[in-house]
Amino acid sequence: MPALAADKDGKKDKPRRFSVGLTAGNYAPDLRQLNHALATPGLAILQDPNFLIPQNQDLPVGVRDVAAPALASQVNYGAEAQWVLTRRLSILVMALNWQGRSTISDTITMQLRSNLPSVQVPRTARYNFNLNQIWLGWRFNLFNEPKLGRLFINVGLAGLSVADFTIDALLKVNQPDQPRIRDFASISSTEFHGTSFSSRYGGGGEVFIGQNISLGFNFNYTFGEIQSFRVRRYFPSGFSELPPLPPETIAGLPDNVLPNIPALPLEGDVLSTAQVTVTRDNTEIVGESTPVSIDLDGWEFAFTLRIYY
Repeated sequence: MPALAADKDGKKDKPRRFSVGLTAGNYAPDLRQLNHALATPGLAILQDPNFLIPQNQDLPVGVRDVAAPALASQVNYGAEAQWVLTRRLSILVMALNWQGRSTISDTITMQLRSNLPSVQVPRTARYNFNLNQIWLGWRFNLFNEPKLGRLFINVGLAGLSVADFTIDALLKVNQPDQPRIRDFASISSTEFHGTSFSSRYGGGGEVFIGQNISLGFNFNYTFGEIQSFRVRRYFPSGFSELPPLPPETIAGLPDNVLPNIPALPLEGDVLSTAQVTVTRDNTEIVGESTPVSIDLDGWEFAFTLRIYY
């Protein structure tokens, strides 16, 4: 029998067949390959706008490919709807969101123009990962006492994971002691998108704190992997088109030689890494590219407030 609730006269109970709930907790997807790439200078993400900053002798790959912290576990929150079929079995639909962020700031040496001295530029590298998951599964009650609570098994048989990953390079040029260089900001960004089917298994329970309200907990382990994570958009803000020099400062300067700009990301390119080595003459050799899979395996712990109807 479904969960029961007393009627207005208190003579008998009525089944509570539907519930909605709000859930919040912690989820830690593995993201092993991606976090390894972020933390390892010289193992460059080829579509990272920080790696794509034009090279100079004072800006080697180990600096351009900045070492960033792992995408840390953040609050996982969402909503669920439950349809109670029998005393033992329910169908469950759930939508969840998880966001991981990594940020690091430093100062790099840039040669904005070949005919002007190098400058020190503050940089902030940002990595934002946004994951939305939709689950359809069932819940099997191991213990079910309407006046007390429940213990159950969760099985998310059909899940869809939709992920977006954004990499930003933010630079702010402010050189008051060099009047030939006007102040300006540069923001380059690469956006990735990917989807995969997922599954999860776990359990939980709930305790009724009112006639139609319960406070529950869940623990689940998610299985999933996004094998093809592709560029959706790339916003370049390079240094081949810098703000023009003031006319009074141009006299006597040699021509500006534009730097060799590496190949820029295109829509549909697969997120990939490559090992970059530097020869004695400061020539960079980019190794074979390797696609990065997005491993979503990980534990989830959450609390849920449910209202039954």
